[in-house]
Amino acid sequence: MFPLPLRNALAHLAIEALDHDDARAALVWLGAADAAPEAAAAKRLAREHLIDPDGSALLAVHAPHAAGIRAHASHALAAAEAYRRRPASGGDPITGAVTRAAALWDARLFFEVHEVLEAVWQRAAGETRQALQGLIQIAVAFYHLAGGNLRGARQLLRDGRERLAAHAAVLPVLDARALLDATGPWHDALTASRPVPAAAAPRFPRRAA
Repeated sequence: MFPLPLRNALAHLAIEALDHDDARAALVWLGAADAAPEAAAAKRLAREHLIDPDGSALLAVHAPHAAGIRAHASHALAAAEAYRRRPASGGDPITGAVTRAAALWDARLFFEVHEVLEAVWQRAAGETRQALQGLIQIAVAFYHLAGGNLRGARQLLRDGRERLAAHAAVLPVLDARALLDATGPWHDALTASRPVPAAAAPRFPRRAA
């Protein structure tokens, strides 16, 4: 787990890379960092306080986390590539957010999933708001699980599954019933205090086209 400022900077970069080439270039550099970043990447990295303006190396405060940063950049690049193969269609913000969340989810970037969905959850109402909250809670449960917080994961997974089950047909893109089925083994293991499945998380199930 990264310190909060670093976590937030990397999350913002991963989300921005879904749509913006300079953020993607910044991730490429973070994954290698074997030469000075190109101008657009350097500007983005400095904006996120990952390097000094006109710098060519991670800030010293981030250096102890270099290996984790490289791994995170690799996951974020995978999400960006997946999203660019299947971008959001139309201008509906809920569809756009869930489509972006799907790419981030499959790259195991669950904090980023939370960030993307929360932005539309704050403006949503009714069943849509409830369904989004359920999906967010499930994502955050897997974020906590990755960090070893079993108690937090258990509570959020239970609450999120209950909320999503009550509003399963609401969200676009997501096959909610399939997600409930796929997350069942984690829920059962956490509830019974048994070892959770070896996989980091199930993949994000999409509705059939």
